[in-house]
Amino acid sequence: MSAISDPVHDTQCTLSSHATKESSEHESDLTEMTANTSMTPERSITSTPPPPQAMNNAKISSPNRQQQQQQEIRQSYMVVPEAVPDVATEMNKWFADADRYGFLEDKTEIDPKSIQKEVERSSKWHAMAEPYSARQEIVHRFDIHSTKFVKRVYKGIPDCWRRDAWYCMLTDELRTANDDDDDLRMRYKEEFLTESSSHERQIDLDIPRTMYGHIMFRQRYGQGQRALFNVLRAFSIYDEQVGYCQGMANVAALLLIYFEEEKAFTALVHMFQRDGLHDLFVPGFPSLMESFYIQERLLEKNLPKLARHLHAKDVSSATYATRWYITLFTGGVVPYHTLLRILDIYFLVGYDIFYFVALALLKTHQDRLLKGNMEDCLAILGSTLSVEDDDRFIRQVRKLYTSNASKQTVKQFKEQYRARTHNTALWYDFYRA
Repeated sequence: MSAISDPVHDTQCTLSSHATKESSEHESDLTEMTANTSMTPERSITSTPPPPQAMNNAKISSPNRQQQQQQEIRQSYMVVPEAVPDVATEMNKWFADADRYGFLEDKTEIDPKSIQKEVERSSKWHAMAEPYSARQEIVHRFDIHSTKFVKRVYKGIPDCWRRDAWYCMLTDELRTANDDDDDLRMRYKEEFLTESSSHERQIDLDIPRTMYGHIMFRQRYGQGQRALFNVLRAFSIYDEQVGYCQGMANVAALLLIYFEEEKAFTALVHMFQRDGLHDLFVPGFPSLMESFYIQERLLEKNLPKLARHLHAKDVSSATYATRWYITLFTGGVVPYHTLLRILDIYFLVGYDIFYFVALALLKTHQDRLLKGNMEDCLAILGSTLSVEDDDRFIRQVRKLYTSNASKQTVKQFKEQYRARTHNTALWYDFYRA
C-alpha cells in the first residue's frame, strides 16, 4: 500500500474516536473544519460575529436549564422579531445591491450575449419539460436518461429550471417522490416541527454564519433563517443517528434558495437516501474517511507528480478536503456560479462525481501547488478556488469521470478501502482479546 494512504488512516483513527461520544459533542467535532462557511462568490470564505443570544449560551448547569434554553431558542425562530425593518424598503435595498443569485457583492456587468444564451437555452429546456400535477402543484418531469438531457445538464441547467430539474433527477423522474413525499411532508409538519431536538443549540449557533452573504439569510430570525432552523431541526429528529453536523447547514441553505421549506426538507431526505449520506455525517464519518482514501488513489493515478509533491510536503487529503466533502462543496470551496454547475451534475450522477470535482480542482491549480511548501499548499486548498471558465472545468470533470467510470476505478478503490478497514477491525478485535 502506498505511503500516501497513511495520513488517511491516521485521521480515520482520530475521527472514529468520536463515534463513542454524545451527540452534542458530535455537533462540535467539525467546528474548526467547517466554520466560517458563509458563501460569498469569488471571495474567500467569510464569517459573521455570532448574535448576542449565541454569545450568552454558557454551559448548561441542569437538564431543566437545557430544556428551558431549547424552548427559548425555538421561540426565537417562531416569532417574527420586533426589530425587523420595513420589508419593502430593506428588500429593495438588498435587491439593488445583489447579484443575479441573491448575494451581496460588488456587481460586475453581465455580458448581454450570456443573457441571450440563457434565454435560448431556457426555451430548449421548456421544450424538454413535461408538466406533471402532483400534490396540488405543477412540476415538470424530464427523461433524465436521454442523451439530450444528459448533454444539456453538463452544459449547465438554466437557473429558472434548476428547481424542477434537480428534484426530477434526485427522485428518479419523481418516482421516489410519489412514494415518499406525502408521508414526509405530513411528518414534517405534524411530527418533526412539534418535537424538540437536542441539537437546537448548535443549530442556532451555526445559522448566523451560514450563507450570510445571501439576502435570504441576512435578517436574524428572518424568514430564511427560520426556515433553515426548521429544516435542520426536523432532520435531526428524522435521522437521530446523524442528528446535526455543521456541514449540513450550507447544504440545507442552498436547497432553501431553490425550494420552499417543506420541499427543501424532502430534497435533503432524498439526497441522504439516494447517495448514502448518512455515513458521511454519522459519528465516526466512515464515508468521509473512504472519500479521502479514494481521492488519494485517484490523485496517484491521474496526477502522479502532484501526488508525490503533496506527499513530500505532508499534505494529505485529510488535511484540506474535509470541508470539500462534508459540505458537498457548498462551503465556499468554489465560486457560487461554479458550485451550481457542480451541483447540476451531482444531481444527475450522484456523490461519486465529487471525487472528480476534487481531482479537476487539483489539476486546475496544479502549477501553483507544485511551487508551494506545506503552508502554501494548505493556504491555497483552504481558500475559495477560482475557476476561470466553468464550461472548460465541467468538461474536465466529465472527462475524468467517464474515463475512470469505464474502468470501474472508484468501485475498485471502495472495495480496497472496505477490505482494508475490515482487516484492521479484525486485527483490533484480536489484539483486544
